[in-house]
Amino acid sequence: MRGKWILTASLAAALTVPSIASAAVPAYSRLIMEGGGQATGSALIKDGAAYLSSSLLESAGMTSKWDKSHRRAEFDGYGRMAAVRVGSRTGVIDSRLVDVYGAPFLYNGELYLPARFIAAALEGGPVEWDAKHRIVSAGGLHTFAGASQTYGGMTYSIHFNTGELFVKDGSGRTRKLANLGSKLYEGAQMDFAKTPGGLMLLTITNNYGEPHLNNHIYTLVLKNGAVIRQSDVLYWNRFEQNVTRYGNRLLLTNGRTLRVIEDGTGNVTDTLNLVKLGGEDDNYFVEGAGDDFLLIRPNKSGLLTLVDRKTGASVKLYDKLLDAEDAKYAVTNDVPFYGDYLKYAGRKGAVLYFKNNSPLRKDNRLYSYTLPVKTAEPPANSQS
Repeated sequence: MRGKWILTASLAAALTVPSIASAAVPAYSRLIMEGGGQATGSALIKDGAAYLSSSLLESAGMTSKWDKSHRRAEFDGYGRMAAVRVGSRTGVIDSRLVDVYGAPFLYNGELYLPARFIAAALEGGPVEWDAKHRIVSAGGLHTFAGASQTYGGMTYSIHFNTGELFVKDGSGRTRKLANLGSKLYEGAQMDFAKTPGGLMLLTITNNYGEPHLNNHIYTLVLKNGAVIRQSDVLYWNRFEQNVTRYGNRLLLTNGRTLRVIEDGTGNVTDTLNLVKLGGEDDNYFVEGAGDDFLLIRPNKSGLLTLVDRKTGASVKLYDKLLDAEDAKYAVTNDVPFYGDYLKYAGRKGAVLYFKNNSPLRKDNRLYSYTLPVKTAEPPANSQS
């Protein structure tokens, strides 16, 4: 919850004990981020106030820079700005003059700021002082990390904490493009692609966690600089590439439904229920598409499924294209995940071609399947 940082009575009392004005007495800090992460470190008590290293602002996603005199430091984050001057009790937060609650100073090459100012800059909760253990602590700190990328003379920026997407033109004018619908974590990659019909596809990939098993993909369709369609999907553990267009059609998926969009107009021409088509209650990758077929893969089982868009019939291709050993491997091996390694390689007429990148079978052979999909196919290797 956002709120003003306050100095509790116990902290105020503890920090007004006699001290030598020029000396900095060691203490400790414990700070808790809004999402639950915790940072512990050192603190200093000077002139009756608690000070923390300005590196905490950088840890919260704000970049720092000094003026030429190396007396004024500015901290910029996505959606937040703060500035202080060494020795001055007046600072700036988002263009407003504010009380710094002390005088910033340099110590062992580091800039130290009053804990109350850092609290205000990061929009956290109450600050407390544990006199017995000499610990200054606070919770609910916000982060202001983000990512920026330039394309076509425009700079696109994501504010991780809010999930907001902004664009800045060459004149420096910034406007909000969209809300992605969720927070982002760690690094994010933006990919841009112009379509033949004059639209633009923006794909944002946020891979995060330890050891980076979460893959959140946001896809936006822009027309004349405005977002007209968007979707997002979260996958876990498995990393596959979704196809985003075929012919004059664009594809947007949230993992459970697929919208087919006309290039140029941005009109939705079809909406497909991937869970119903694939038969598994899961998020699906979309790895190939045409007017008459769809290739989808459920995240957990990982079995590439061919769907006939004309009849709705489907078939799991591992059972039709792979030999017995490779087929067994696809459904029993879970390192790093279950599933086959079939990859769509293209089509010629009614024939779809695939490559098999299985660890058991590294070859250049093309595997083929001929449309249409039969509504009731016999199992592979069965007598017909």
